[in-house]
Amino acid sequence: MADQTAKSDKKAASSSKPEERWRSGRTRFNPLRFWQGKNREWYFSGQQPGEEVRLVVRRHWWFLVQPALPLLGCTIAFILIIWAAIALPGLGAIWYLFEVSAFIGMLVTGGWFAYKDLIAWWYETFIVTNKRIINARGLLEPTRQITPLEKVQQVGLDMNRILGLFFGFGTIRVYLAGGDLLMPDVSSPRKVRDAIIGIKEEIAGAKKKDAPPPQPKDPTVLAVLKELSQEKPVPKLPDADENFPPLRNSERFLGPRRTFGGPLRIPCNVRYLSGEYTVKYVQRSQYVLLRNLLVPILLLLLFFPLALIAPALGWVSGVFLAYWWFASLLVVAGLLITMALIYSNYVDDVYILTNRRIIDIERFFVFFFEKHLETEYKNIRDIKVKVGNVFEFFLDVGNVIVETPGNSPNIIFEHVDHPFVLQDEIHGVKAHKDKVDAANKENNEKKNLYNWFSKVVVTLEGTVTNRGAPNLRDLDLLSAMATAQECGLDVVVSGEAVDNPHIPPGCVVRQSPPAGTMMEKDSKIEVVLSRRPVPVD
Repeated sequence: MADQTAKSDKKAASSSKPEERWRSGRTRFNPLRFWQGKNREWYFSGQQPGEEVRLVVRRHWWFLVQPALPLLGCTIAFILIIWAAIALPGLGAIWYLFEVSAFIGMLVTGGWFAYKDLIAWWYETFIVTNKRIINARGLLEPTRQITPLEKVQQVGLDMNRILGLFFGFGTIRVYLAGGDLLMPDVSSPRKVRDAIIGIKEEIAGAKKKDAPPPQPKDPTVLAVLKELSQEKPVPKLPDADENFPPLRNSERFLGPRRTFGGPLRIPCNVRYLSGEYTVKYVQRSQYVLLRNLLVPILLLLLFFPLALIAPALGWVSGVFLAYWWFASLLVVAGLLITMALIYSNYVDDVYILTNRRIIDIERFFVFFFEKHLETEYKNIRDIKVKVGNVFEFFLDVGNVIVETPGNSPNIIFEHVDHPFVLQDEIHGVKAHKDKVDAANKENNEKKNLYNWFSKVVVTLEGTVTNRGAPNLRDLDLLSAMATAQECGLDVVVSGEAVDNPHIPPGCVVRQSPPAGTMMEKDSKIEVVLSRRPVPVD
């Protein structure tokens, strides 16, 4: 009977919830780390209790096309050879050799494609659950990165490539508290973005807010605690993007709002990190624009009147008049185009100061090319100012040189207005992070102390009376008991004594502890009652 019971228990244990073993690990000698069960739900190794898989995301299949081209070419060649062998059966031995060669090529290229690309593509997944995002990759040497959804601050979407718009893939950037998670070239990026935002909102709605600390009943103590817990204002840098309208695509990555190309409103390729924002846009001095436009303006002032005056004075006549007008129009149009390009290059060369780094953006001819250099403030070794000549000195124009150690490129603010003021501003932004960290640390300490002292005071108020023991002297026993009960205390008669003959009998003549002593609730006050003296015969 005992053997049958043990067998039935073992059978029940082995047949109940077969997925449970996957939530704590996987079986040995099994390459699977996640799969779809009979209930159409996904499970994976290390799944937590109550955790549900919402999405399993991979890179788009389009990124398998290029690695599969050799296999595709061998397959097409094999099919063509078979078709040719059927159409021209006279060359049987040669066709057989070609078929074997093409078949071996298919096997080799197919095996290499599966080993090199297909397995890596299949096992590089992003598992989105109701608790976290898991980035798993690798078959024989797997790695895993776990990102709790509670840390997600914002989700950005980038679909600025033509192939991405055509095939439906894009890049998701998940902005976290302390870092970012990049999901490149995933299929259905809008669906993935909406799923992450929806789960984040579910977590935010289900999360219980911290209970406020208890408030002391004593208004004086409460006022003192609130005064001591006043938060220190956290210094905040100005946000330069407040003056610019939002970009047309609100789902894109966080970045500068300032656009390029004038009415074309071309966004730059800078991607901000979590918590990063624009502090200031720095433009080169207008002195640079005027210096670059000086020669084209002089040539325009020379050729334009000459094109009008020369025919009128008879310098050009006959068949050469049409050629003169055409050449003049070409020169004027070329000068105007040159001036427009000079202006666009001047306007689109921008330095960006964020709260984390310095970015030098340089665009050439509106949208043909863009490059940018950047460095973080922590990598800055020194900031110098150099004024080129006396003329720039009087115009208050100069170069601000941001030096970085090692092989990192220096960032040079060329020919900017008020270079010494800009030097101080860069130093101020660099030191801002330390001030913010110090203010946040002090505010957290004040908050913790306020919670601690509030709990201590409320606990003391619950265990200790707000005042000392009442004065019960000269009160009768019933009045003394009523007075003591108002303070949460009891009265115990310890004896009688002859006191002043003018005090009526049954009144309190002594008490222990004396009046004013701090006592716990439900404590007892011992009293001695008066009695009349016995007359002596």
